[in-house]
Amino acid sequence: MPGHIADASSKERTADSAMIRHWTTLAALVGELRPQLERAVIVECYRTSGDEFGIHIETPHGAMQLVLAMGPPIQSVYIQRANPPQKRQRMFLQLALSHVESIAISDASRILSLLVGQWELVIVAIPGARSNCILRDRASRVLVDAARFDPSMRVGMVWEPPPPHLPSPLECPEAWTVLDILQSSTLLLAQPYAQAWCRTQNERGDTLWGKLSAEERHRIIASARAFRDELIERPRPVIARSSTGQEQFLLDCVPDGWQWHDVPSVEEGIRYRVRAMYQQWALERARHALEHRIQSELGRLERAIDALANDLERSEAAPLLEHWGNLLIISPDRHRRGLASIECTDWDGTMYDVPLDPTLTVLGNAERYFAQARKHRRAAMIAEQRLPLLEQRADALRTARDTLALAQTTAQVESLARELFPASEEPNERPMPTQRAGRFRRVALPHGYVLLIGKDARSNDELTFRIAKPHDVWLHARGVEGAHGIIPLPSRQLPPPSVIERAAAVVAYHSAARGSSYVPVSWTQRKYLRKPKKSGAGAVDLLREWVVFVEPLNPSSHSESEC
Repeated sequence: MPGHIADASSKERTADSAMIRHWTTLAALVGELRPQLERAVIVECYRTSGDEFGIHIETPHGAMQLVLAMGPPIQSVYIQRANPPQKRQRMFLQLALSHVESIAISDASRILSLLVGQWELVIVAIPGARSNCILRDRASRVLVDAARFDPSMRVGMVWEPPPPHLPSPLECPEAWTVLDILQSSTLLLAQPYAQAWCRTQNERGDTLWGKLSAEERHRIIASARAFRDELIERPRPVIARSSTGQEQFLLDCVPDGWQWHDVPSVEEGIRYRVRAMYQQWALERARHALEHRIQSELGRLERAIDALANDLERSEAAPLLEHWGNLLIISPDRHRRGLASIECTDWDGTMYDVPLDPTLTVLGNAERYFAQARKHRRAAMIAEQRLPLLEQRADALRTARDTLALAQTTAQVESLARELFPASEEPNERPMPTQRAGRFRRVALPHGYVLLIGKDARSNDELTFRIAKPHDVWLHARGVEGAHGIIPLPSRQLPPPSVIERAAAVVAYHSAARGSSYVPVSWTQRKYLRKPKKSGAGAVDLLREWVVFVEPLNPSSHSESEC
């Protein structure tokens, strides 16, 4: 088996989140699923509002969801051991209760294929606009596709997989190195695996391809393919972490100096990284929102500072304006009107050509100059008071902007946000409506928020459709029975991500999935919920949803009461 490698380059650090999308990872996942799908039955196929396509499969080992996340942040295939989400659009109805004959992955292409009776279900796990799920017959004619945004897909057309975008090793430029050939050709060895192969085979990765003979090239290709097949067929899945906190899911080949821990399966390792990628995505969203808020206030402050600086500069003219007013008062022509300017002599004989407003008398112009001088002096006094405060606030925002770039968790971002904008982060608790005692559970959340949880279907229905306001946050464990959760909000501003994640963990505990390691929890605002017609208590339809992956949290260790 391949061993450790000496180092991982900076190029790989930018692609660590893409390792779960790498072809070798998907191939290992398919190999792991193949024995589990023997005698498996497809219950249904569906699509969610979050651009996820799912296949609900019942196997002798239990139920699973084969999920293709077509949009960010995941953009790959993963397995979820839970029931399908409540809000879903059922697709490919002809596959219901069909037996899965086989699952395969195309060579050097992230295209999965499930043979189901007379049909073939093709999962195109290519990130971006090409990601799709296609149902076709054995003659390759398209019956329906899941990507509603693909205008090139037509029912009845013969669909063929897109041509491989990577060259074969023998077609690569001779200026490429051996490492380039291993990574960027159809050999598809990711950088950790390519470096591990070079080390185990005592090959120099910087050797130019053009300097090798045909026999040496064929030897390298055959050895690399055997190395790759061994990784896929006998993986040792691990989560590796560098000294800088960078994480990767690997089938093996942990870089030297990295800490790592084994995971039970490829499926579990991918699911671990899916959760980590979501957390990173949530961090980036929180960071972007706070950065936008900082930039907005900083822009207003800089404009205000410029305006106050201009006021200070204009105040330097106040003595001259007052002097002109005094000269105009003692002028013998002070009652004349219609003059554009007038010459006045100071007590020391200095002559001044004072500009006038022809619509006013000379005395009226004197009053105008006195008013302008008073205005400039008042503005200067205000500027001297406010300018240091505004500059201090602007410096604090610039420092916070630099600190924000170094934040590693959403908790750090939220802590920084509370320091900068304390008033906006402390909600005024909305008075709870008077209800019969014991109808709801009440759990305290961070930053002064509370979570209301229903106890049964009737209380869920009452909480969601009678108590909750349109902008309140609603939560429910995805795809399983459970309690409805409501976070009452004093305004239209959503709570921080950590508050939503804590509430989701409590809601996950009050669901049928409380024994799972990771539970997907749907959340949205109450205004995006509808009551289905002729439905029972507790049933809802979601017009829009977001999903968080959390570990169920027993609220008994926190503040919980009846209300």
